Amino acid sequence: MKKQTEVSEELIGKYINYYGYSDIEPVGKIVGIKSKTIVYVARVFPSENKTLMKWVAGGFAGHCINQHAQSYDYTIEHDNIIEVRISAQYLKTHRIQDNPRKFYDYNF
Repeated sequence: MKKQTEVSEELIGKYINYYGYSDIEPVGKIVGIKSKTIVYVARVFPSENKTLMKWVAGGFAGHCINQHAQSYDYTIEHDNIIEVRISAQYLKTHRIQDNPRKFYDYNF
């Protein structure tokens, strides 16, 4: 049997973010605990990027010179609750952090 990460009460209020190579997407806010490895998560959705991206010639079509200035507003849907199993395998692609985070790599 594989060893899994055990959750605790201190995770309530933190956010889960998915890291897919160079892009980051918010998953949700931890709102409760079901068992040693399962948490209840209220889904978090980002708004459209509020920053005007600046492009210069380069790469295949262009190069975004201010992609690290991206800014988003986040909406927490408390009636959209999912269960998430926190395991060592899950934490290879997801991180538990203090804030939701979205980043789109325009220069991929």
